[in-house]
Amino acid sequence: MSAKALRGKPLAEKLLASIRERAARITQLRGSPPRLAILAIGGDSSSQVYLRSKLQACKEAGVETTVEALHAAVPESDVLAILKDLASDATLDGIMLEVPLPKGLDARRIIDAICPDRDVEGVTTTNLGRLYSMKAFAELRSSGVLIPCTAGAAIRLLLETGMDPAGKSAVVVGRSRIVGRPAAHLLTCLDATVTLCHSKTRELASHLSRADIVLSATGVPGLIRGSHLKPGAVVLDAGIHVAGKTIEGDVEHEGAAKKASYLTPVPGGVGPLTVACLLDNVTLSAERRVKAQLG
Repeated sequence: MSAKALRGKPLAEKLLASIRERAARITQLRGSPPRLAILAIGGDSSSQVYLRSKLQACKEAGVETTVEALHAAVPESDVLAILKDLASDATLDGIMLEVPLPKGLDARRIIDAICPDRDVEGVTTTNLGRLYSMKAFAELRSSGVLIPCTAGAAIRLLLETGMDPAGKSAVVVGRSRIVGRPAAHLLTCLDATVTLCHSKTRELASHLSRADIVLSATGVPGLIRGSHLKPGAVVLDAGIHVAGKTIEGDVEHEGAAKKASYLTPVPGGVGPLTVACLLDNVTLSAERRVKAQLG
């Protein structure tokens, strides 16, 4: 068996084409394009990779972007004050925070200081609560809840394979608030039977060996090997680890490609679609604001 490469770029290009059309309509209706503010504090190598790709995609999609760049030693009070100022800026449709944050900053407090109505990554406690209140995927889609971008991108790629997740066994590795936990909930909404694994999970390989769907987002390179996988599994690698000029995922690609039916490469898999999902959320936020303004 040789896994089919599940690349994010083709799906991202389709989504970005739609976003360009929607952004043009917004500009026509209100005289300005969708606007996104990005708050970047310090910034490790992985977040810098993501930031560069976001800025380029925004330019191509017609989304206006500003970056508030702060040094790693910035006082938390200054960060909270900036977020308060951004929340009062009526011209902004989206506000997002680059993560991970430098040590010494309270991530929970800072994330929850983002205005929920413009939380285009869907990671504030308010918006995650809305997400987790949904039981079925159809309900989730119709509700307009802004889905966390990486989790949403991984699920879009899964559905692109044509697999119906209902009744399938899914293992999510990693329990972060921005990827692992929301991805596990999305899979549950699709009627998969989900096991959420993490750093304290015993016998990870045993869980993986029974999974029809594997989604990993830990940032630990080579954590998942081909020998761990069930033959024919769909493997979604949302992990990223940057070492010099090399970018690696959680999955040992060569071995996994011999066991999986579909496998996302790193780079080039979940990442490109994650950026497109972010811009989709920004555009959706702008559309809501235009509708409210025009009645």
